[in-house]
Amino acid sequence: MLKYKVILFLVVCLVGVGALMYAWVDLPRRTVQAFAGDLYHQRYQEAAGMLRPPSALGLDSDGGLILVDRTGRSIVVPGAKLPFKVAGGGGGPEHDLKMMALGPSTNGILDSTPVTLYLSGAGGKVTIEAVD
Repeated sequence: MLKYKVILFLVVCLVGVGALMYAWVDLPRRTVQAFAGDLYHQRYQEAAGMLRPPSALGLDSDGGLILVDRTGRSIVVPGAKLPFKVAGGGGGPEHDLKMMALGPSTNGILDSTPVTLYLSGAGGKVTIEAVD
């Protein structure tokens, strides 16, 4: 009887360790997705708290969004182009996620060029890799 209890205990421990390892490995993906959700829903303070410096974001006086990438380059996205939306296909091989601010369109044709945001995650933080 003791043998079965020991085996059951070891199986429970193994499952627990496996769950913790999965949560640790999956943390960057979940963090980037949470950041994308906050950015889409225009919860900028929550999104700013997930950024790894020097990446930053903030609002300017005209309602636009100020984005700073990992190199320190700053760009202002006009309020008319917001919100950012997750672009299909992920971020390619070098980025975890790509988001685009499309802005207004006429008959399905964009009135101006979109702004593309490339993101990567590590640990519990997100880095803005580049803004085009």
